Amino acid sequence: MFKSFIWKPEYFDSVVVLSTFIVGYFLYWFLSNSSLLVSFCKKNFGGEKTQSINILLQRLIGTVFLGILPLSVVLGILPENLSDFGIKPLKSIFVIYWILGIYAILIPLIISSSRKPGFYSIYPLIRQKKWNRKLITSNTVSWGIYLLAYEFLFRGFLLFGCIRSFGSWPSILINVSLYFCVHIPYGFWVSLGSIPLGIALCISSIHTGTIWVAFFVHLLVALLNDYTALRANPEISVEKKAAH
Repeated sequence: MFKSFIWKPEYFDSVVVLSTFIVGYFLYWFLSNSSLLVSFCKKNFGGEKTQSINILLQRLIGTVFLGILPLSVVLGILPENLSDFGIKPLKSIFVIYWILGIYAILIPLIISSSRKPGFYSIYPLIRQKKWNRKLITSNTVSWGIYLLAYEFLFRGFLLFGCIRSFGSWPSILINVSLYFCVHIPYGFWVSLGSIPLGIALCISSIHTGTIWVAFFVHLLVALLNDYTALRANPEISVEKKAAH
């Protein structure tokens, strides 16, 4: 009866990876949504900037607990190196094929959705009424850094760490299940859409051996959501460059 509890060396990677994922995502979610963070932003910034700074700090917290934490585990605990978790130079042409193929499906969907009031009532996530170049730059850069950490966690650390213990398809199921769960707070359609997208990003990561397809696709989705909604929302304006 107790034979199923016998430890096997091949369990090590998956146990460390899944434990790190649970701890990292738990800390990220509760710290980034804490009343302490909101109070800090109100006290130090106030006004319309409160929500903008709050979103930017949430991404910073995500970078720490979703990216730096698993990175530290790879470098300090696991026997593999970063290339075994999808961090390697872009060498395969298949990376480009995957990116363009997924773009061809997602871009028309996002552009058509952006005209609906329900879309721009959510996006951009930063709800500041007046945008300038500084805010656009901060939004773009923070998305890039945060999503690099996020995709390293999901399609690098978690996916490749589980593959060594469970094989490809069980690891994809674990990955997509967790990916689906973390999208539940964003509503029915976002959660549902995370399933086919999650499967595609996992398969592309395994096929290419890197996280780059997942990163560039996710970055495009985030920026396209924000900036198409920004353009469509009549309540938000973009400051034009001053004439000289």
